[in-house]
Amino acid sequence: MSVTIVTPGDVAGKLMRRLVEGHPRLRGRGIQIISTDGNSGASRWARELLYKERVPVAVVRDAQTFSPELIAEQCGWVHLFLSQAAPPSEWLILPIAPEIAVFLFRDEHLLRPLLPVSPSFEQLIRGRYEPNKVLAEIFAQAGEQPFPEALRRRLDQADLSSLWAVAPELRPLEEFLLGKLAAQQPGTAP
Repeated sequence: MSVTIVTPGDVAGKLMRRLVEGHPRLRGRGIQIISTDGNSGASRWARELLYKERVPVAVVRDAQTFSPELIAEQCGWVHLFLSQAAPPSEWLILPIAPEIAVFLFRDEHLLRPLLPVSPSFEQLIRGRYEPNKVLAEIFAQAGEQPFPEALRRRLDQADLSSLWAVAPELRPLEEFLLGKLAAQQPGTAP
């Protein structure tokens, strides 16, 4: 048994995989990452894994908003959905505002090598508010298609470990994963 991270979409899934592989205490620990067809698909997969496989699950979601009230409402629905399959200690809901790809715009030194052309100042700012749209725009501008496959290929070579330090939203995910892994191996500290 291990832990599974479920994400909405291939870019988010690749980003999570690279984050886990870049973390000194998470890499090589058998954390499974599943990419689905959006937030609803991520919630469905998580519930199925909790119910059938009995593995701890972290659902990393695109919030698609900055509104704390709307994010809380979204998480409330997912909480109800997942609580029918397993106790809350077995899962984590992590909404990322506005979208998971925003992490790439947190570290410009990490972002630039991932892009086929240098982003404009405006694109760097807009990327904090609509990252998926800006990434698609930059790849289209460079003629590097199809998107998002071109970005996923570039992510394969990226070291995203610096994001653990610059993205405080990742702290609950890190704690959940380390805690669940430690519980599966008695005698180890999280």
